Amino acid sequence: MNTMTQDSSTAGLVLRTVLHHGVAFRDQIAESTGLSAATIGRQVTSLVRRGLLRERPDCTRSGHVGRPSVPVEVDDRLLAAGAVHIGRLVTTVALTDLRGRVLGVAHLPTRGGDADLVKAAARRLIGLHAGIGGRTLIAAAVVAPWEALDRSPAVAGRTLRDTTTLPTSTADHVAAVAAADLLFSPEHAHGTTTYVYARETVGVATVHDGVIPSSGRRTGSVTHLPTTSDAACRCGARGCLGATVATIGPRAAAAGIVERPDVELVHAAALAGDVDAHELLIDRADHLGRAVAIIRDLLDPDRVVLAGQAFTAYPAAASVVLDAFRRTTGLGPVPITLSRFGAEVQAAAAGAIALGPVYRDPHAALDRHSRLVQRTRNTRRSRSASTVVRLQPA
Repeated sequence: MNTMTQDSSTAGLVLRTVLHHGVAFRDQIAESTGLSAATIGRQVTSLVRRGLLRERPDCTRSGHVGRPSVPVEVDDRLLAAGAVHIGRLVTTVALTDLRGRVLGVAHLPTRGGDADLVKAAARRLIGLHAGIGGRTLIAAAVVAPWEALDRSPAVAGRTLRDTTTLPTSTADHVAAVAAADLLFSPEHAHGTTTYVYARETVGVATVHDGVIPSSGRRTGSVTHLPTTSDAACRCGARGCLGATVATIGPRAAAAGIVERPDVELVHAAALAGDVDAHELLIDRADHLGRAVAIIRDLLDPDRVVLAGQAFTAYPAAASVVLDAFRRTTGLGPVPITLSRFGAEVQAAAAGAIALGPVYRDPHAALDRHSRLVQRTRNTRRSRSASTVVRLQPA
């Protein structure tokens, strides 16, 4: 049985099963879920009616007639979700469809307090939505390394909800990476999977049998995991993993390799053949590989998934990460893969958190969206009427 969380509805189970199959016949859904044909028929009909599934008569099995022989797929044409990922230096704003594909993306500097930053991100999100047209935004999410950035998920989530009038979720950013992986790669839902993220910050989350760490079950922190680098950390020590990863841009700028302390410029310089940039990234990869080995040895998961541009943006560093891991680990081999999302991991992760309620209980999620939209309209009408009354002459 396909499960993303422990509290999912029958409709959510059917919707996720279709997502994982791509194009699914009703008997395939029954085999995957254990639900009766009658239950599947009712759920498919209701999900098609609400724009979450669509029928594919062009894929009907040869020699079969009637609606049960017509397969269905997730309808990615009508609905969309808003995604905000707050990083240390860059905030990513994106729209995704129901399959998690990024429809549009924008970036802005991570500046200001939580409310001001998220309001700016919400304006970008609204602009992206206006630009693509033809879709209804049904949910949003904001994710971040909250503790590392000393930011408030409560303030950020409330601001995004109030600015967009969308049902809004929040999550730790590495838990969000795990959510995206499990939603779109269900083979990782069995056993234990450890996710290690590195870009401007570092983080780790471990998922047991598809259950993702929530706000009540904290993800781990590896920011101050010791390494042999001499990078100065804000805590006063040297060699903390977070500082080792975060200081690549400033170190490259100080050495004259790039004009600004931007790690993306370092990646570009290395890809263009700059030897000094290459050496900086290879050194980072070696430290990351050893850190991943320590994390793996402590947690002993069934598999490890590496996510974030520190792992994916410079392909030549991937083998260095793996070599350092093998040299350091005290245990046997373990499957290690790179996140399937590559450079879009921030958008995909936040998008998965926004879509989570839809795939858990789609009818409840759409009803919640409708109620919030209606309440917002009523509030605006009330304010407008109040203004008219005040403007009438005495």
